[in-house]
Amino acid sequence: MSEGPSCGIERPIRLAELPGGVKVEPAATLRCETALQLVRWMEGSVKPSLEAAMPGEAITGLSQASAYVCRNRNNAAGGKVSEHAFGNAVDIAAFTLRSGATVTIRPVERDSTLEGAFQRAITEAACLYFTTVLDPGSDAAHETHLHLDVKARRGGYRYCW
Repeated sequence: MSEGPSCGIERPIRLAELPGGVKVEPAATLRCETALQLVRWMEGSVKPSLEAAMPGEAITGLSQASAYVCRNRNNAAGGKVSEHAFGNAVDIAAFTLRSGATVTIRPVERDSTLEGAFQRAITEAACLYFTTVLDPGSDAAHETHLHLDVKARRGGYRYCW
């Protein structure tokens, strides 16, 4: 899958569902490594954090705002190419719960509710699985989602904002 010299995924996968029947909506086109880390984060951190914050609840859906798309960072006219252009990134906008409730990604640094604690916990934990994590507090372009990517960096460096 290629859209020019600076975009493409050598062997893309289409991710429509995660373990446990969690629907990915819309389905996401990603590199295998990105999908694998998304599954690991969901299983190792998101699901346990939800159980701690909202006992008895379960995640049935994950709303992704952007996966593979050939574009520059933050949809800018110029500048560096986004990790989305290589299938290395996925943006998470919300989680749908078994009860029908939705947990929407939003600024929560001063939110003392259990939902706020849940979002802060999964954001911090994402840095264990992804090399870049940008949350609603990082900049205006990320106010409504978590940007998660697996870009390889020298010395194992991670950028978690």
